Amino acid sequence: MKNVLVGLLLAVAAAGCHKNGVDGPTPPAKNGWVVTTIAGDGTEGSADGPVKLAKFHAPIDVAVAPDGSVYVADYLSHRIRKIANGQVSTLAGSDSSGIVNGVGGLARFRNPYRVTVDPDGNCYVLDEVDARIRKVTPAGVVTTYAGLAQPGFMDGPAGSAQFLINAGGLAADKAGNLYLGDTFNERIRAISPSGQVTTIAGDGKEGFLNGGAKTAEFRYVTSVACDGQGNLYVADAGNFYVRQITPLGLVAVMAGSGVRGYVDGPSITVKFDQMDDMVADSKGNVFVIDDNSIRKVTPQGIVSTIAGAEAGYADGDGPVARFRNPGGLGIDAQDNIYVADINNNRIRMISFSR
Repeated sequence: MKNVLVGLLLAVAAAGCHKNGVDGPTPPAKNGWVVTTIAGDGTEGSADGPVKLAKFHAPIDVAVAPDGSVYVADYLSHRIRKIANGQVSTLAGSDSSGIVNGVGGLARFRNPYRVTVDPDGNCYVLDEVDARIRKVTPAGVVTTYAGLAQPGFMDGPAGSAQFLINAGGLAADKAGNLYLGDTFNERIRAISPSGQVTTIAGDGKEGFLNGGAKTAEFRYVTSVACDGQGNLYVADAGNFYVRQITPLGLVAVMAGSGVRGYVDGPSITVKFDQMDDMVADSKGNVFVIDDNSIRKVTPQGIVSTIAGAEAGYADGDGPVARFRNPGGLGIDAQDNIYVADINNNRIRMISFSR
């Protein structure tokens, strides 16, 4: 799904089509979700500087550090960008595409498209065309954290473990464990702070099966997220479910009817269409990108749309806000949600106004 999205993005770029829509904020409604733009002027580029003047080139994912800094996987500029203190800067990468470790502008990424941040503020990056997970320190030092250049499947020490490319999700918990949706291995993997890679769910077969984690089956995982209670959430896009993995290792459906569509409501009547990235808040709610909307799944499995509808660009209260191919979500300590809005070349924030 991510590949399709990026293909559409490149087609739009080749046609010379620029963003259009509403450039000013709509007055927000009271007691509801409100969308604002926090960085990016909407035009393609890689210019650093004040947030309103900065430029992004297909920002595809976003993560929030404990100090409130926002990290962005800027897909077509081959960079990891940082938003802090009203400024956008380049943490690592440059116009040159490649897979090279190093410091700051000497490091190289091809198509960084998933990021997460650990409790120490280190940023972890998945590159769409590389099977390794890379680590970027707050000082911009880039190293290989786990995996080999050769794609495959192997658990064990991080330096010899193998993953497949196009992995669909990356998340970190409070203890510093990393979780990976290893999409085409049909498994959910974990990397401990001590550097051990294990498979925590999935038997490697494409399918749909709940129950014990070792025998569970998934079909095209596009994202994973974790909460503070040890639960892991999976966007099982090929089966059209949001699924939960409990700390006891049980896999169950959190929401979805298994039928493609777009329907809000109680879990068994819900339909998902094109699920992408997700995050979980402090209350156990899960937020997931579905096409050009952001949807909320409560712990009871009730689904609602909090922002977005058809493609476009508009800030304001949730029902009138518009996104154009949102690619990734982040969340901060106050449960504000951040959106990497790919084809609007902007970073957006969704907060709850009381």
